[in-house]
Amino acid sequence: MEINKLKIVIRPEMPSEYEEVNKLIYEAFSEQHGIDTGNFMMEHFIKERQKETFIPELSLVAVLENGRIVGEVVLHETDITTANGKITQLTLAQSAVLPEYRMQGIMRMLVEYALNKAKNMGYGAVFLGGNPKLYARYGFEPSSKYGIFHENRKKWGDEGFMVCILKPGALDGITGTTSYYGG
Repeated sequence: MEINKLKIVIRPEMPSEYEEVNKLIYEAFSEQHGIDTGNFMMEHFIKERQKETFIPELSLVAVLENGRIVGEVVLHETDITTANGKITQLTLAQSAVLPEYRMQGIMRMLVEYALNKAKNMGYGAVFLGGNPKLYARYGFEPSSKYGIFHENRKKWGDEGFMVCILKPGALDGITGTTSYYGG
């Protein structure tokens, strides 16, 4: 793919790239939100890779033709707890682009690619907690609209907890709570 004359390949990250991706996450979040947030997000993702919910095929990187990784997005499994048990879908755990590569469409490429790949893998919905204005561009809307709420609803409210329906009807008849985080 090419954006603004940058040739970019989106592919799953490789274990040998974990350290480079960790640094990218730190740099992206600390530049925008401060060092504490950069450290928190980097440590959060390191822990996420170790969980059973981690799906290597959905931990994606944007790579320039020179091999430099300039962005990442990660989807992993999350459960919706309903009155009848648990239903597994996905959460967009995080996404980041190096500061010097922002505003060039890389984030859009990553998110759209990840959502399409998740749909092709058979998933029906992707949840996230994040900026409603940013993620509405990708088809995310409040999950409360579907009767699915974040477990910390009272603390955080509903506005920033969203879902993107990948397959029509994926959440029909499902209500409950989930603990998704990300964005």
